Amino acid sequence: MVVVGGGPAGLAAAIALRQRGFRVMVVERGFPPIDKPCGEGVMPDGVAALSQLGVVCNGALPFRGIRFTESGDSVDGMFPRCYGLGMRRTLLHKSLVDRALETGIVLRWGESARLSGDFAVEIRCERLPCRWIVGADGRESLVRRRAGFSPPAKMPVRIGFRQHFRAAPWTDLVEVHWHDRGHAVVTPVAPDEICVSLLANDVRTRMAELLELYPDLMRRLAGAQISGTARGAVCSASKMSSVVRHRVALIGDAAGAMDAITGEGLALSFRQACALADAMADGRLENYEKAHRRFRRPSALMSRLMLTIGSHRRLRRRMLDALTTYPTVLSFALGVHSGLLPITAVPVGPAAGFLSRLLIGSSSKTQRRTSQMALDYTPKAIAPMRE
Repeated sequence: MVVVGGGPAGLAAAIALRQRGFRVMVVERGFPPIDKPCGEGVMPDGVAALSQLGVVCNGALPFRGIRFTESGDSVDGMFPRCYGLGMRRTLLHKSLVDRALETGIVLRWGESARLSGDFAVEIRCERLPCRWIVGADGRESLVRRRAGFSPPAKMPVRIGFRQHFRAAPWTDLVEVHWHDRGHAVVTPVAPDEICVSLLANDVRTRMAELLELYPDLMRRLAGAQISGTARGAVCSASKMSSVVRHRVALIGDAAGAMDAITGEGLALSFRQACALADAMADGRLENYEKAHRRFRRPSALMSRLMLTIGSHRRLRRRMLDALTTYPTVLSFALGVHSGLLPITAVPVGPAAGFLSRLLIGSSSKTQRRTSQMALDYTPKAIAPMRE
């Protein structure tokens, strides 16, 4: 078994496969720890998958939920009886490498792999016949191209930047700051450090321009020391018609990238890794195809919704107003988005009131009655999700 690509998705797949008894080799052109511009947050479903893989991320900082904010107004949503993890991308990669070594996976750094036509991988002058090949080599996957997959359907291109600051986190939530031109995400990654990710709809935008769009965030960062160098990349979502072809499977961004606005990229990769290992252990790769579609669907829907809301100021203001009036809706939506709750768990009364206020507004009498239903509603205890 050869996994081409040693980023988080490839290492997670290798660990999951090793747990099921496969002999696994990972081939990666880079050297650890591998970094990448990203928001550096792992959502609760990803935390559960990491736990299933036996990955321990010492030094990661838990966060309890998400805060949406714009022009001084904000609303908080909490995860149901679980938490996400904020950590430097390099710390996450090191934790995955340590677990891979612990399980006996062969790691070949600084080497390139090339697929031959008869299900073999060529590394330098060495030819390795493979029962299965996993492509985890990113958005521009060579494995995907060489194995004959149809090209991914790409969405509008955006640009993203990431910068760390030496500052004590002011909240145990991930903050999402909205603006017409994009959004900023603040993730606590250590007791004395935060990660600020900035995404812009116009690829010509510079990082300094983006920071100035968020005066509340700029005030928070006043006097904070910059940690490390800024990193940026052009990014876009993409969708694959299939992630399985013969004995080759794709995972992570090679299997279709998610827009960073969902925060689910890493979590999806870790869940895909577990599903892929189960499918290969059963000798039924089609089961992975089905699981991949099932995992991706809610995040893709949330991505389209958030991008639509993010590009219309009036709609954003309505959403913040509606969520402030019916705060339980956001917490339940986060639970559903992360796969922790079924859609049927969302309380009907507050959900109806939220939609009414979002779309058409509500009379004061109706608002008071439905808002009281939201206050009276006490969610049932939900057990942590099991993969």
